[in-house]
Amino acid sequence: MLSDSVDIALATAEEKFEKAVKTGDLVLYRNAVDKAFISMIAPVNSYISRKMNVTPKSYSERRSMLRKMNREDLRALYSDIMKTLHNEAFYERIYNSEEAEYAIKQVRKMLEKFKRGLS
Repeated sequence: MLSDSVDIALATAEEKFEKAVKTGDLVLYRNAVDKAFISMIAPVNSYISRKMNVTPKSYSERRSMLRKMNREDLRALYSDIMKTLHNEAFYERIYNSEEAEYAIKQVRKMLEKFKRGLS
């Protein structure tokens, strides 16, 4: 079960993202997109832990474990979101609000699936 804190973190990221896009605030944009990405980590870790009895300690371990679980769908989505929100927007400072908005929506969809008991 996802905690309310994950929902709050993502909702805060979505709010900050909208404000950043409206105002052109690049620092707020970078923080918002990274917060959206980070809000996905705990639910993915929880899912892996329930299925494999181990908690991944890195981005690489998460991807590897999802692949071992035959969840290429989740691994690919996680990797794509990480690339768009964490690597490009946060670290490389690429401002592409359309791609970031799409990725944030994918995070929201993934979290909703986890809430419904993704198997």
